[in-house]
Amino acid sequence: MRVAFLSGYDAAGQRFNGLVLHRALLAAGYKSDYAVAERSLSEPHIHQLGSRWLRQANRVTVKLEQKLSRQSDLAVLGTAFLNAPYVRRADLIHLQLLHAKSFFSLRHLPQLANGRRPVLWTLHDPWITTGHCVHPFDCNRWQTGCGHCPDLSLPLAITRDRTAANWALKKRIMARSRVHLIVASRWMEERVAESPLLVGLPCSLIPFGIDTTLFRPQPKPQARASLGIPADARAVAVRWAPHNIFKGTQFADAALASLPAGMVTDVICFDSAGGSDVAALRQRFRVTTINSHLDQQAIATGLAAADLFLMPSTAESFGMMAIEAMACGTPPVVFTGTALPDVIDAPRGGIAVPAGDAAELSRAIVGMLTNDSLRDSCRQHGLQLARSRYDKQRYIDEHLLLYKHLLDATRHSGSPSRQNRPAADSMPTP
Repeated sequence: MRVAFLSGYDAAGQRFNGLVLHRALLAAGYKSDYAVAERSLSEPHIHQLGSRWLRQANRVTVKLEQKLSRQSDLAVLGTAFLNAPYVRRADLIHLQLLHAKSFFSLRHLPQLANGRRPVLWTLHDPWITTGHCVHPFDCNRWQTGCGHCPDLSLPLAITRDRTAANWALKKRIMARSRVHLIVASRWMEERVAESPLLVGLPCSLIPFGIDTTLFRPQPKPQARASLGIPADARAVAVRWAPHNIFKGTQFADAALASLPAGMVTDVICFDSAGGSDVAALRQRFRVTTINSHLDQQAIATGLAAADLFLMPSTAESFGMMAIEAMACGTPPVVFTGTALPDVIDAPRGGIAVPAGDAAELSRAIVGMLTNDSLRDSCRQHGLQLARSRYDKQRYIDEHLLLYKHLLDATRHSGSPSRQNRPAADSMPTP
């Protein structure tokens, strides 16, 4: 079996962008190649797309795309993937983050997914279902064709309302593309089922996996000592991303500010951007910051050191850090209206409160910190859930089963099976 992956980046987002699968295939003796628009890892089978000239041409076309409010339409760098020898030799293509960096034109998708071999596409968010945005929040225009967009500034932002034309282009392209979709959550599975753009396409549910030998419980005094946090602290961890409108940092800030004095002594901030302003937090708490892009061991230690993990995202298609927190024995507190309540099996694996309600978030923090029995119950269920449903090896095995199923179907019928095979349906409910 030869597999070719395509994504925007290699190192960035490597816990969920297919790099884990690529490395697992190589380790198992399969042939695998991983192509990216932005390469930062120097591994033999990771390929930088395009020559210097093609990359320069892509920068020009991307600027034109932005000027015309188009998306993944005029980019030319993806042609290097179509013509690469390892792609021509591949038995199966697996697409990942195609819109993370503008490099791949959707117009090339029907040529790639023409039915001669299986093509899979992992959807990390609902972007392919909309006229421009990554998450539409409460707007339902993605179900009827977009146009008259209520908020062009939502990522991925555009300057003029071309959402109806962008939506229509996606619909024409997806109707001509024989692609097998993969999603990581039931929330995303429902969005695919409700999308007029994706009607009739097979879709498998395979949750992302984590390394449970890395993300595991640690003795709290030991984890805290390594971060300079007192053993008797009341510590809350939080994803701190004030410049990301999806992560709900403002609600975490407001909830923490309204807590009774002494309820929380320490806040552990996972700062994906690096250098985010935490000055206001430092006026009320001892603050430890961890760059969540650099060191997974540091993330695991920070999560294990906390009593709770706050993930008040207002838009989330899965929620990797919530799973990592559960695996470390730290119950998460999340918002409704996203994939997170189902992913953490709230209220058994953690607590879900109404989206955007900082007062309820604050009450949940107090309730969990003052109720040892509730916190321990969530901790135990979350640990079992992380190990049974979200282990990395299961994630790899489910993909291998799907790859082989589609390849067998192609050999027997001459084209990939169009029947749904939601791999996670066979998972036992914890």
